[in-house]
Amino acid sequence: MTTLPPPGPITGQPTFVSPPPAPGPWGQPAPAPAPRRRSRWAIILGVLLILSIGCNFLFLMMVAVLGAGTDMEEGWQEKTVERGPATDKIAVIRIDGLIDDAMAQSVHSQLQRAARDPAVRAVIIRVNSPGGGLTASDMIHHDIKAILGQDKPVITAMDSLAASGGYYVACATDHIIAQETTITGSIGVIAQFFFVNGLLKDKLGINTLTLKCGDQKDVPNMFAAGITEDQQKYLQTSLLDPGFARFKQVVAEGRKMKPADVDQIATGRIFMAGEAKAKGLIDEVGYFDRAIQVAKDKAGIKDAKVVEYARQFRLTDLLGVQTQAHDRSVFNMTPERLAELGAPRIMYLWTGY
Repeated sequence: MTTLPPPGPITGQPTFVSPPPAPGPWGQPAPAPAPRRRSRWAIILGVLLILSIGCNFLFLMMVAVLGAGTDMEEGWQEKTVERGPATDKIAVIRIDGLIDDAMAQSVHSQLQRAARDPAVRAVIIRVNSPGGGLTASDMIHHDIKAILGQDKPVITAMDSLAASGGYYVACATDHIIAQETTITGSIGVIAQFFFVNGLLKDKLGINTLTLKCGDQKDVPNMFAAGITEDQQKYLQTSLLDPGFARFKQVVAEGRKMKPADVDQIATGRIFMAGEAKAKGLIDEVGYFDRAIQVAKDKAGIKDAKVVEYARQFRLTDLLGVQTQAHDRSVFNMTPERLAELGAPRIMYLWTGY
């Protein structure tokens, strides 16, 4: 006969107690219940972690392979263009595109890199540029002469275009070589301004007000209707004429020409290599391999390793992260951007580019 347990303390209902687990075989304790199976998300996360570790390892191996056999100093990576003895090197520094402050800084650091390397016996400035800013062009011209001095010969190798500021830079070197179809010359200065008064007032209904002390403080003013004849004469005499005189002086000194002879060709016109040589603007017509040979001859060496400098690889380059201080897009109308657009742009630039 089965005896019921006593009633519960409150409800009076019977309380049932689970029976103890059955003992295992031979009187051993019963095995613990099997652990719960891992969730699907835990498995996915584990796989992703393994893949991430593998990708990072491959990335580091790639960087090591790309950097193998190169010499890095201050963010610059030396790359071999033509094999030769490492004790005698020719460094190639490119001036490619519009000459601006960023390019001037880049060329400055590369020139310093070449000057400090005792194995660099000569430098080739390889120019493919329509020119650019007055100050940027003049800074590169100055740095070539000041940093390299008379210790190492400097050769200019012109590619398809070396006009205006591009030619200005070349005048700092010891020897200029242009290809048959190189466009060079364009000795002159240009200034371009734009005015938005009509757009703001007629199309958008916006009126602007400029307060100033000094009659010429806002010349040129992008919010004005234009400039007067007196204002144009002021810009001509204060900005363009001195810049033009400096350009002609650089050509006369660099090419060992009489100022009167420079005046004859300083009309802003361009020349191809044959005519440029006839007028004394370049030394010879040839290609890059000829520039290498001239560099060897001037350095007094028979063979050399030809190298270029490139920026050291950075992770931000791989990810495409922009490192500029601000967006230079035309749609970025910040006060700083407006001030930059409104500032006078006096250029050593061939506008046919």
